[in-house]
Amino acid sequence: MTTRKFDRIILCFIGGAVLATATASIVSPNSGLTVAPRVSFDSARAEAIPLNQNARSSASGGIESASRYDIESLRKVQDLAQGFKEIGYNLDGVRDDALVPRVFLAELPHDLNETAEVSLKKTVFFKMMLPLILNENERILADRNRLHQIKISMALGAKIEARDRLWLAVLAERYKLKDENIDVLLRRVDIVPPSLAMAQAAEESGWGTSRFARTANALYGQWTTSDGKGIIPEDRPEGMDHKVRAFDNLAQSVSAYMRNLNTHRAYREFRKHRKSIRGKGQALNGSVLAENLTRYSERGKKYVDSVRAIINVNQLLGLDDAQLVKDDADDQSV
Repeated sequence: MTTRKFDRIILCFIGGAVLATATASIVSPNSGLTVAPRVSFDSARAEAIPLNQNARSSASGGIESASRYDIESLRKVQDLAQGFKEIGYNLDGVRDDALVPRVFLAELPHDLNETAEVSLKKTVFFKMMLPLILNENERILADRNRLHQIKISMALGAKIEARDRLWLAVLAERYKLKDENIDVLLRRVDIVPPSLAMAQAAEESGWGTSRFARTANALYGQWTTSDGKGIIPEDRPEGMDHKVRAFDNLAQSVSAYMRNLNTHRAYREFRKHRKSIRGKGQALNGSVLAENLTRYSERGKKYVDSVRAIINVNQLLGLDDAQLVKDDADDQSV
């Protein structure tokens, strides 16, 4: 898509301000997201936790008991697990088409690495990760749907409004493209299946127990430059100057991970394969798409095998169709 010269002048004039706004929305994509580590089960509307469909039928006493949970208790695995249970949030229910509550924790429980019960650790980890991943996918899908609408309007010969042209320019910048080619954007502006995103988070962070995950909210082991915000790996080879990128909260880590898969040249085959699946009208499958991530780790094929094993053993494919509960004033919250 080519923007006229006059439009380009206007875009250059106001683009900086809009880009700043867009960047802010990436860093804090949802008003329900709290700044680390501020999520509780009895917070105000901006941090509300809507109940899923299973919980909606619960007696009011269940809601009252859930309100016992404060910030300190959410830093403990056992209390967090109990809080999830009392609002009716369980993964088997989600697999059976129950909705996922909008519970967005900003950091991991402080005692996750001390939890000896493996099944408890894994379950809490997945329950924390799923809403964060779905929330980011929700934002991406909103952009993707808008792209489709603009493409349809163009095909019908309609004039594209200035605000849409500006939005396309901002989106292209965000996804590291030189122009606003909608077809190319559609290849990049797409979701990552929850099964894949959860499995990679588990693999990269040691189920949330790694030093990087605990101290820097770094779930996916992404690197940054020597002058970037991050932590120096203890086993960094001599002559290397990279760091593991640090984040203010878990949602930022999830957002950066998806943007990495959607923009970096190393994952071009991942995006190509995803587009092919879309073109056939098939559902995205995390285990299938994992085969394109041999370059995510120096372990190559062994890394892919490990990610797929996590997906299969924990039945994560059943969560790929999960959806967050609607975010509107009619939702119950605790």
